[in-house]
Amino acid sequence: QWINIHGIKDQGKRIEICMKLFSEQENEYKMFEAMKFLMLYVVVELYDDMKNGEDVPSFCSFLFARDSSPDPLSFMLNHLNCVGDTGGLEQIEMFLLGFTLNLKIKTFRLYKYGTEEFESCYPVSCHREWHEVLLLTEDDRHYNVPIAWS
Repeated sequence: QWINIHGIKDQGKRIEICMKLFSEQENEYKMFEAMKFLMLYVVVELYDDMKNGEDVPSFCSFLFARDSSPDPLSFMLNHLNCVGDTGGLEQIEMFLLGFTLNLKIKTFRLYKYGTEEFESCYPVSCHREWHEVLLLTEDDRHYNVPIAWS
């Protein structure tokens, strides 16, 4: 379905199809679980690369330094499993999400307006060709995607 949506040039038609797709809770749940699976796959790759002395993104040292996620299995059991059910993504997992999706996630923390922490990017450095998505948050637990209706 995503390939078909991506190929639609008419923005109104694309929005209509996306709204329909995300209005079906089962589809949304499947995409959410697929995203978590992709994140786990990337964590395994990054963990192996780090153990083999290869270059990995800087967020990996923080991800695997936590007592709750020294390895991919612990990360899955202690972090990914609860995402969406009883928990959300922590900041370090936002870096992983952006890296996994090859996406720059720019977050505006409304409650930190006027400070240098108002705007954050996940990952901090990324490839120029990565798309960017904007998020708004009031508490670092609940995120909203701003959209413009014409």
